[in-house]
Amino acid sequence: MARTNISVDQAVFEEFSSQAKLKEKTLFSFANESLSTVARISAEGGDPSELYGLWRTISILKQVDVITLPSEFVDDLIAKQYAADREGLLKMFSDLGSRLVGVLKIAAHDIDGLAELAKDLVMLLPLKQLKISRSQDVNSIEIRIVGAGRRIESTECSFALLQSILNGYGYAITKHEINIGTIMASASKRKFA
Repeated sequence: MARTNISVDQAVFEEFSSQAKLKEKTLFSFANESLSTVARISAEGGDPSELYGLWRTISILKQVDVITLPSEFVDDLIAKQYAADREGLLKMFSDLGSRLVGVLKIAAHDIDGLAELAKDLVMLLPLKQLKISRSQDVNSIEIRIVGAGRRIESTECSFALLQSILNGYGYAITKHEINIGTIMASASKRKFA
């Protein structure tokens, strides 16, 4: 067994030591387990700095019992339902967005937290880009989504979901552009009476 000293910031050491105790592990075993995991991720081309974001995203997805299906299958399913009952399907996606807000707010209390969480979600969802950023007006945001479905029907459903999530965070969409797989929108903080 090799023995070495590693220097870390005091705050990192204290948190690491605290977590080892909570898990009822020695510092030695907890450090070996942690470093082994980071080494394996790196060896397979992964980025260890993404670990926390992945864990946080998986935790959120577990809370809503997500089922993973191939995106092409989901697009076809949405297109069939869209043809049969467009308004009903859009309402289902809007209702889903409203239900997700409570779970999302556990990890992201405000719109800035949601913007950070979006970076982690892109790793696990079939999206190429999901970006929420502040515009010049501090009460407004810009949203850019690429990969929101392979058909216009799926993209419209994604937009209905987005609208209700933003509404749950106190924002209303003021303008938008939707094309197959892409959504660009602006939203402003609602003024409550």
